[in-house]
Amino acid sequence: MLRPARMKRIQVLVLEGFRYETIKRLQELGAIHLTDCSDRLSDPNWKDLLRPHPFSPNIRNIAAQNIALNRFSDLFERFDPEPKQGFLKGVFAPIPPKKLETREIYGKELAGSVGDIIEKIEREIEEPVRKIEDIEEEIGRLERLKGLLGLLLPLEIDLADIGESEFLSVFLGIMPKEAIEGARRRLGDLTEDRFYLGAREASGNKLITILICLKEQAPLVLANLRRLDWERIEIEGQRGKPKEVMDSISSRLMTLNEEKISKEAAVVDIAQRWRDELTKHQELLMIEKQREESQNKFARMEHVVAIEGWVPECLAAQAAQGIREASHEACVVEVSDPEETDDVPIRLQNPRFIKSFELLTRLYGLPAYNGVDPTLFLTPGFLLFFSIMLTDAMYGVIALFLGLLLIRGGGRYNRFIKDAGVILSSAGAATIIIGALSGGWFGGFGLKLPLLAAMQVFDPMVQVTAFLAIALIVGLVHVNAGVVINVWDNLKRRQWWKAISENLWFLFVQPGLFLFLRGHKSIGLIFIVIALLLLLMGHRAMAMFRVTGFLGDILSYARLMALGLCTTGIAMTVNVLSGMLYMVGSIGVIIAVIVFFIGHIFNFLINAMGSFVHGLRLHYVEFFTKFYQGGGTEFAPLEMRAGTVEIK
Repeated sequence: MLRPARMKRIQVLVLEGFRYETIKRLQELGAIHLTDCSDRLSDPNWKDLLRPHPFSPNIRNIAAQNIALNRFSDLFERFDPEPKQGFLKGVFAPIPPKKLETREIYGKELAGSVGDIIEKIEREIEEPVRKIEDIEEEIGRLERLKGLLGLLLPLEIDLADIGESEFLSVFLGIMPKEAIEGARRRLGDLTEDRFYLGAREASGNKLITILICLKEQAPLVLANLRRLDWERIEIEGQRGKPKEVMDSISSRLMTLNEEKISKEAAVVDIAQRWRDELTKHQELLMIEKQREESQNKFARMEHVVAIEGWVPECLAAQAAQGIREASHEACVVEVSDPEETDDVPIRLQNPRFIKSFELLTRLYGLPAYNGVDPTLFLTPGFLLFFSIMLTDAMYGVIALFLGLLLIRGGGRYNRFIKDAGVILSSAGAATIIIGALSGGWFGGFGLKLPLLAAMQVFDPMVQVTAFLAIALIVGLVHVNAGVVINVWDNLKRRQWWKAISENLWFLFVQPGLFLFLRGHKSIGLIFIVIALLLLLMGHRAMAMFRVTGFLGDILSYARLMALGLCTTGIAMTVNVLSGMLYMVGSIGVIIAVIVFFIGHIFNFLINAMGSFVHGLRLHYVEFFTKFYQGGGTEFAPLEMRAGTVEIK
């Protein structure tokens, strides 16, 4: 509990013929953190025997099948989207995740089953999807044409006349009003007045134009008109007036949309019949992929596979027995203690309630294997600091309620949300106690009730000096706890010099100063001299900076008082504003209630965040630095990671 779980190195040599069965058993056990055997290839004792394990050819096939299944999933989601839930609903009242039971299939059987599913779905879905794509392409083309026709409605022309004949070219275009006269003059110069340029007003400052010129002059005419902001409208191949063609297109669009709806319904039916099977096989493929990719960490001889990893000490015997059973005893399993230089993965082990606070430890970083797991000490310290800084029982009730909602909501299906709910509800409960003792009921609003007023033993807004003293005493105790842990940890690891020279001086200087100031000067001086000797031996020229560093750490706990006063002060200000509005009249009463609730909700949110951040800061900066050794690697065993599938 005070250290990460003890680990054992496990080394396995197994016959190649039992490789897959062994990997499968390792994944079922979910207890072994595999390590890369490539380091063994440079070891003089092994380099002539071992070579890298070849890349599994099955990974490529799995990737290809997974791409095909994902394509079907995307299609199903496009035409038959599954219900989505917003963030708040997902956190506080999520839809229970679907669970799909299936028997375990793997290896060649899984590959064959996935192949059959891909073939069947492809056969069913190919025709309706292709038809939908064709319909959407035609709809897009007709919608663009309909937009162009909308510009031509002022023209009473037959669209069959647009285009080129034996001698003439007829074009439609759009241009600014102010450019029309300049265009006519330019066309007259180019064609010797053998042209026609008619115009009708369109929306804005635009004109719809129809241009008729000799076919042989058309390229020159078009090139010059483009320089005058004339834009051609491509609409050849249609017959009838613009209104008639637009009506025909609208009718065609209705027919296409009905056909599209029919084909989409067919795809939805396919999705509803195949979606569960698709999900099952996607997760089974993911599990199979983990098995195959894990082999990249192995090494091998001619007929033997070498596997290395780490296993928790409490599971070592079970893991070794599982490997022997999977390989029918055709293996060698060796379990040994880690060496001093080994990079041992970290698996934190704490009681059920404390385990949720591992989330806060992980925010800072995992401890070293032989270091101290600070979660047990962080838990009471964080709850105390949070409650002192929030300092309002009603805010504690809100935090407790929100935390319980998280636990009963998303916490049932998500470990992170559950841990966050436990932390928030625990902090809320602690705040209720501290808030009741300090008279914090919405900033003193609740003290009008005699029962609540009787609970108050301390007024932070009046006894400010006492509040500061309490904060500094709490800080002194907290820093001392960190020093004691440091000394204990060094003694436990038989690092005698570090235990004496690092921070032990701090434990001597405090009683020395206390005794000296209380009149026991001779005894106090002895403690102070011992502290100075330990300080100089351990830190030499940096001794003074060590002293000022500890003083700064202790003074940093004054933030407990500062944030506590801030919470109470803002709450009291909200009450005063609400009281002033309450005296205005009936409208003032309504506004006063709104200001009261919005003000206190804002105060809770801003100061709860501040209490969380500063509560962690006091641990990370002032407490952890006294003893914490970080840099640990997460224990990540090969395991069955299925979200929806339940393998029977």
